[in-house]
Formats: sequence, structure tokens, C-alpha cells
Amino acid sequence: MAETLNEIERRVLGVLIEKSLAQPQYYPMTLNAITAGCNQKSNREPAMELDEDAVWNTLEVLRAGGLVSRLLPAGASRVERFKHEAKAFFGWEKPQRAVMAELLLRGPQTVGELRTRCARMYPFETTEAVAATLEGLCQCDPPRVAMLPRAPGQSAARYAHRLYPPHEWAVVEPTLATTAPAPPPPPATSTATEMQQLRAQVEALQDEVAALRAEVAGLRRGP
Repeated sequence: MAETLNEIERRVLGVLIEKSLAQPQYYPMTLNAITAGCNQKSNREPAMELDEDAVWNTLEVLRAGGLVSRLLPAGASRVERFKHEAKAFFGWEKPQRAVMAELLLRGPQTVGELRTRCARMYPFETTEAVAATLEGLCQCDPPRVAMLPRAPGQSAARYAHRLYPPHEWAVVEPTLATTAPAPPPPPATSTATEMQQLRAQVEALQDEVAALRAEVAGLRRGP
């Protein structure tokens, strides 16, 4: 099962990994919080409108496959919580988990995009560090990432995760490219870098507000 994941399974796993790194104070997560994370308008491609039944069923599938664990209520808590098992299952450390979370949540991206967007989960110091992480994911057995061929007009190669089912992968990558990582893009101008940093900060704040709203909703609803 873990060799490929459908669209909802990828979204749920991506949310759990993302929140565990970016907002550990709200992790492990309730069903309500996971659903809110799946339906976020920021940091998601495509946008989704999932209900709790769909998320619950997906969590059960992931749990049966060893990718998710369920924590029963304990102490003052009155709700079940869930956590991912990506490190135990795949052997991914924080850099790999951050990159994979972004690819699961947003689809194919360039090295530069990944460095900026991963900052809220894991601060890569250089684009070379991101490229090295991608190379490791490309070369593991089986590969978890592949480089896509550059489309006309693109100045940088994009990378995609390899957890797509075959029929979806055929759309993402009609002709498999080499998995060797491309050289890192040239440094961005200071203005562009500042804008990327501001955008990442705004997205992180949006994530935190969504998590807080989900937690409050869960508390109001009770057991």
C-alpha cells in the first residue's frame, strides 16, 4: 500500500508530517484538526473540501498500512489523536520529511521553491542542501522522488514524489527523466528573497490560525 497513495491519502499524510514539524504544539492531531489542515487554502495544491468521514476512512487505511498511529484519549484529553509513522516506515529524517511533505501537499516544485516553502518545517541553509536531500530521495530503493523534464520556457527543473499511482504518474511525468538533481538555481535578488520570506511567514501564520480554529472547534464539540 505504501508504494503508492491516492490523492486523499497523500493529503492526510502530508498534513500530519507538515504539522509535526511546523506546529509541534498541536501535534499529534485530532480528526477535526487534520480535516481543517487538508482543506486549508494556503500551501495546498489542489484545494480540497473533505469531510471528517473521508478523512477518518483515509486515516484507517493509512493506519492499516503502518503509516499512521492512533492515540487513545488520556488524562484530560477527551478525543483521539493521530500521528504519522513516516520516519519509522520510510526512514526519513527531518530534511527528507520536510521535502516530502511539500511535494505531497503541493505537487512538483523546483529546488528554490522547496527551500523557501520548507523553511517553516526545516530551515535549509542553502539550495545545495535541498539538492542533496532530493538526490538521496531519488537514489533510494525504491526512489521516492524523480526529476521532471523541463517544459519549454522553464529555467529550473522540478521534482515530484513517486508515491503517485501509475495512472496519476503518467500525467505528472509522461516520459521519465533522469533522477540526477539539477544544479541549484542562481541566488535570488535580495528583494525577491525578502518577498519569499514574507510569504513563507504569512503562510505559517495562516497554518497556525487554522490549527487553533480546529482545536477550538474540537473542544466545543466535546467527546
